[in-house]
Amino acid sequence: MNIHTLGPTGTDSDRAAQHYLTHETLILHTSFEEIIMNFHNYRGDKILMPVAFKSNKLDGIDWAEFNYLNWMNLEIESTFSLPLMAMSLIENTQYQRNIALIHAATEGLMKRYLTKIALNNAAGPSIVFAPSKVVALQDFIKNQNRFTIISEEHFKKIAESSDEKYQIRQVLKPQMIWVVYKIL
Repeated sequence: MNIHTLGPTGTDSDRAAQHYLTHETLILHTSFEEIIMNFHNYRGDKILMPVAFKSNKLDGIDWAEFNYLNWMNLEIESTFSLPLMAMSLIENTQYQRNIALIHAATEGLMKRYLTKIALNNAAGPSIVFAPSKVVALQDFIKNQNRFTIISEEHFKKIAESSDEKYQIRQVLKPQMIWVVYKIL
């Protein structure tokens, strides 16, 4: 049996799946939307999702909507609590693009911060979504974006983390509830 969740290796979802796995084969996807749009092809398999799931591709779909809309095709097999890796809200003080590149589930955290520092206006960054915090980190560095929210552990592993232009503005440590569905 397979269990499907968000990749790449190193995401919080991958970590939660490793915590949960018993005899399943883990299949990592590039986005939760990829799983959602194709879950009918995975009958008999499982899906692992955080209750914080929020789509930036499927209008109005978050974990609650996914859960309600698919009650006839999914059965909750298990739930468990596992904290997310600590997240860092980072500012590039020498940015080239006035963009806050984040995972959609962290949009509220970014908006709250931008409001706090009075950048929730025309001078503030555009909020753009990445399919995972791992991808957000890669794009943040490559394209020299202004802000991101990423896993602190991943940021500290890269050489750029010692560059003074990357300033950690907040460290966030939210708890998370994970849901394992069996696809009927």
